[in-house]
Amino acid sequence: MYKKILAAIDGSVHTQKVLDTAISLAKAFDSSVEICHAICMPPMLPDLMGAEVAFMPQMIEDLEKNGKKIIEDAKKYLEDNGVKNVSTFMDIANAANMILERVKSENFDLVVLGSRGLNEFEGFLMGSVSDKISHHAKCSVFIVR
Repeated sequence: MYKKILAAIDGSVHTQKVLDTAISLAKAFDSSVEICHAICMPPMLPDLMGAEVAFMPQMIEDLEKNGKKIIEDAKKYLEDNGVKNVSTFMDIANAANMILERVKSENFDLVVLGSRGLNEFEGFLMGSVSDKISHHAKCSVFIVR
């Protein structure tokens, strides 16, 4: 039924629940799992003169390093818990848009993600990732609370 599962994680408290759910489903349906992580850049803030502050290369490097650790730890956890076919995907992108594009381009059967992520304020302003995915994904969506 679910041969290709996308597990969207962000390092929040929901990540462990998402991974545990993906493990259970992958074992039940003999599914492959892709661990997907979006590196979300913080919004640009104006400096005192009104110009936008450019991102420092070190900030981007730190976000990428943290993202790689998140997905590497998640991959190891899935493999240690018996999931045979695990892949990873990470990009600097809007999380909801990236997940929807992955679902479309890679023909996933199911997306597993948390109900809330790291940034509650951003979710309030722009609508939560889980809400957007649940309304626009062309596959089943399992939202973990």
